[in-house]
This record gives sequence, structure tokens and C-alpha cells, in this order.
Amino acid sequence: MNRAVARTASPQRVAERVLAQVVEFAPNGVAVMTAAGRIVLVNAELERMFGYARSELLEQSIEQLLPERFRCGHALLRTDAGRDDPRSHVMAAGRELIGRRADGVEFPIEIGVSTLRAQGEALVVETIIDISVRKRFERMFQKMVEAAPCGMVMVDARGSIVLVNPHTEVMFGYAPTELIGKTLEILLPERFRAAHGGHRQEFAAAPSMRQMGMGRDLTARRKDGTEFPVEIGLNPVPGDEGGLVLAAVTDITRRKAMELELQQANVNLEEFSSAASHDLKSPLRGIADLIEWIAEDLDGRQSTEVTRNLDRIGDRIRRLERVIDDLLTYARAGTMSAEVIAVEPRALIEGVLEIQPLPPGFQVAVHIEAAPFVTAKTPLETVLRNLIGNAVKHHDRESGHVSIQVRDVDRYCVFTVSDDGPGIPAASQARVFHMFQARSPANRASSGIGLALSKRLVESHGGRIALESADGVRGTSVRVSWPRFQWRKSRD
Repeated sequence: MNRAVARTASPQRVAERVLAQVVEFAPNGVAVMTAAGRIVLVNAELERMFGYARSELLEQSIEQLLPERFRCGHALLRTDAGRDDPRSHVMAAGRELIGRRADGVEFPIEIGVSTLRAQGEALVVETIIDISVRKRFERMFQKMVEAAPCGMVMVDARGSIVLVNPHTEVMFGYAPTELIGKTLEILLPERFRAAHGGHRQEFAAAPSMRQMGMGRDLTARRKDGTEFPVEIGLNPVPGDEGGLVLAAVTDITRRKAMELELQQANVNLEEFSSAASHDLKSPLRGIADLIEWIAEDLDGRQSTEVTRNLDRIGDRIRRLERVIDDLLTYARAGTMSAEVIAVEPRALIEGVLEIQPLPPGFQVAVHIEAAPFVTAKTPLETVLRNLIGNAVKHHDRESGHVSIQVRDVDRYCVFTVSDDGPGIPAASQARVFHMFQARSPANRASSGIGLALSKRLVESHGGRIALESADGVRGTSVRVSWPRFQWRKSRD
């Protein structure tokens, strides 16, 4: 019976062995020492962390693990910890602690301290964490914030500024000391400051990465009192203190000015085109009627020269009417179409060729490697109609070949329309996308707006258009990269 008892360990001894293993294999360094700082126990992680063998640490002073300049201070902190209650706490909270390895290399550490009593003796337990990785990421974060091309402002849960980068200082005209510790409202016009506290509380209740003030025009205020439009991205930052938010502030003064200028230019162009359509086409129609009446009055008694001149006048009237119609179409092509539907590339090409068939002498080859996508069909259809029409219209022969290739490239559906026509000289390629610049000066049927209209439609929908033609080589290719994915407009 006594032998069985001897072989059976008591629950207390089992618990002690388990506790010893927990300490030994803990992921953090653990050192147990007397109140005088003499080490009585270390675990494997502490050996690895500092590069010492266990025999080199036991019975030695814990200050051996610190650089000499910090040893006296640590001894004082350890003594204070020995007088505290046994609750755990972080040593020197708010201050950076440094450890020293056996090879002399220093590294940042964090120390948790607790006290206990064993067999009547007071012991101090230090849990040591190597925070080199954390510190490295903190330095990287600091560098990224400082190098950011926009203003970066970090605020705490109370709305107080805790960090700004140099770009913020330049943007707002403040020195860092004038911003740190101040509330974020210092960067806002006075009329917005009272309401901003409520917006900040709403964000704190449901923090998420998002744009600030969606649907509203945001305005910031410089130190000198001047105001300017901004965009602000909000990013919650997990931190020890909690409630940190990093705001990325972008000065959009130039963009706003350009948007207003472009908007006004589009309005002016559409107004001009509408006026041209009304005020010019009516007199042209009257001139055309007069020509018809003159021809009726002459009743075939005019000379061949007069007949030819009357026909030439009629032809010029029709050409001018086409120019006016194209100008109005161009003016209205400056905005993105809101109507989007599923588009199947092959059906789209077939529909264009059905409405606008090629002349009898021309052959077309269609090669498609693209999947259906959702987009604004009408403007894309207009672009393709123009390109296919140009391939025939500007050809210098009665017969020819037109190739249409469609393939998916990244986020674009790329349409390439090629012909075997005379090509476009390199000196002329830069201006063919301008208004009233026809590919072929000899072609009087062209208003010179087709490619300009195509470019305007493609770019207003987020795409790109490019032309390829080599001097001395027949043929021209126009490549349109049309987005396969709809981009959300800024006002949505």
C-alpha cells in the first residue's frame, strides 16, 4: 500500500510539473528572481532571446540582460515592483526598454512584472517580450505616413491630434507643435466645428474604412483663415489606446477648378451646337429651297455649267448640314451614358454590320476572343460604326479588306479595326483625332468629326483609343480599349 502511494504523485506535484512545463515552453521569455535581482529560474525562450546558456544566467543579476546605461534604473524599477501588490503590470509603461544579448546586440523589449511568495520568500517574475518586429513595423508605418503624398492626420478617441506628417504642415501652414494635442476641429472652418463632433461620434460608434462626408463637399481651413476643398479618407487604426483614426487629407483645389472649367466648356459647347443646329440649319434649308425653285423656274433651259453649279451648291449645303449634325453629336458625347446593359461582343459587331453593311467590293473578317460584359451599349456601338465606316470611306480602292478583332485584356475589352487602305502618314496621325481633321483631305464626304467623336465617347467612358499606321506601309489599325467593368462615379 505504501509503495503504491509512493509511486502515485500527489495532485500538487502533478500541477507543479505541468506549471514548470508551461513556463519552460512559454512563447515569451520568463525569468524568476529574488527581490535582490538574483535569477533563480529562466525558460528556453529567454535563453534563445538573449543568446545565453541557462548556466550562465542562474544566480546572476537580472541586470545582466540590459545595457549598462539602463541597469541602475532597472534595479530601482524592480525594487518598486517588489513592494507592489502581486498584480501584474507593465514595467516602465510609456517608456522604451532595451535588452542586450550575449553578443552585445541591443533590441527593444517589453517587460511584464508580477510578484509572488514561495516558502515565505518574495520572488519577482518578469515576462520579457522581444518587440523588434513590432518596432520595425511602427518605424515603417511612420516612414510611410511621413512620405505620403497627401496630408495624414491621426486622432485619438477624444478627437485630439496625435500625429501629422510634413505634407499636412505644408497644406495647412501649421508647425507640428501647433497641431499635436489640439482637436481636429482646428483644421475646419468655424461654421462646421460644432457639427463635426457629432459626426466624429457617429464614426466612433461604427468605425470602418470609408470616405468622409460622402455626398457632401468638404472644406478645410488653413492657419491664415483661407479655405480649400478636400477629400478625406478615414481609416480606423488598432492601437493600445484604442479609438485611433488615421485621416488621409487631399487638397482637391486644382481638380475642382478643372472640373468646373470642363463642365462649363461642355455646357458652352452644347449651347453653341444647339444654336448652330437651329440658327444655321434653318437658313441652309431656305437656301436649298431657293436652289430647287431656281431649277424649277429654269425648267431645263439652263446650260450644263449652270446645272453643274446648282448641283455643287446643293452638295455643299448637304455637307454643311452633316457638319452641324456631327458637331451637335460631338457636344452631347462628353458625359458618361447612364444606361448600361449586357453586351455580347459578337452580337454587337453583327448588329453594326447589319445596320451599316460594307460595300460589295469589301470583305470583313471578324475574330472574337471576349466574354460578354455590362456597359453602355449605344456609345460603344457609335464608336464601332465610325471606325468601320472610316475603314471603307477613306479607302483609296473599290475593294478591300477590313479586320475586326475583339479580345479581353485585363479590365478592358479591346476592339481593333484594321483596313488595307492607304494608311495615315506619321505627320498626320497626331491631328486625326481633332475636330474637322479628316483622314483623307480628298474625301469631301467626311466632316472630319468621326474620330474626334469616337475619342470623346471612349474617354468619357473611361477607355482609351489609339491609332497605328506606318509610313510606306498600307493599312491602318485603330484600337479601342473599352472598360469591361463599370466605375462608380464620384457623385454616386
